[in-house]
Amino acid sequence: MLLRFLVLAGLAAAGSLVAVGAGAIEPLKLASHRAVYELTLDRPDPSGSVVSLRGRLVMEFQNVCDGYTLNQRIHTEMTNDEDNDLISDFTTTSWESHDGRRFRFSLKNDINGETEEEYIGSADTDAGLKGGHARFTKPKSKHMVLPPRTVFPNEHLETLIRGAMAGQLMLPVRVFDGSGDDGLYETGGYIGKPFEPVNASEGVLKPLAGVRSWPVHIAYFPLLTKAETPEYQISFRLFANGVSGDLVLDYGDYAMKGTLTRLDLLPEHGC
Repeated sequence: MLLRFLVLAGLAAAGSLVAVGAGAIEPLKLASHRAVYELTLDRPDPSGSVVSLRGRLVMEFQNVCDGYTLNQRIHTEMTNDEDNDLISDFTTTSWESHDGRRFRFSLKNDINGETEEEYIGSADTDAGLKGGHARFTKPKSKHMVLPPRTVFPNEHLETLIRGAMAGQLMLPVRVFDGSGDDGLYETGGYIGKPFEPVNASEGVLKPLAGVRSWPVHIAYFPLLTKAETPEYQISFRLFANGVSGDLVLDYGDYAMKGTLTRLDLLPEHGC
């Protein structure tokens, strides 16, 4: 599950064209940035499997002219009611083309020093209209057919931003995130009323002064199992330049909170 958390946190990195008025379009100006989130337990597991949690998420997003790259690392230390520790170190890198049709990914999760999950591969779609294909080279060579209207993580965020700017409240989107056979989801997104603009004196959010933002909640339903309840849900503050503020990830049994503690806007590549 932590593997998908990283992919989701990486939703704060994408670009798109947004409809404005009748027939007009305006490009979003999304920021290359590095963000650090301190992770804490938001709600413990009543069964006792998770009674304490701490960690850190570091993510870096860059516009590299032909697409967008995302590099992330998350380190968590969880303890159960028998005082046993589970230490997870997860890293991921991805690239997605500007038009959302091509996606490359590499994800690795080490638990207590041993690799538990690793996926490397690429995927493509026909603009989501006719579906597409995913090809894995790790853990083994495999081909996977993506159904029609499937999008990749950055394209998913583009849809959320367009919807927020247009005043939409609900956005269902089908997403493939690269995390194996079960990395294909039907999502239900809810967008709340806009926040008040950030004040220039608001600490870590100071670089986002004047940037519009909205509360966003997304529920993820595994497509292949057709589950009626979400596998997990994520809530976060989405800024119009692609940065995410504080977030909460709810796995059902327990939930953890990511508090944004550092944000650096990075120089843009000359293209």
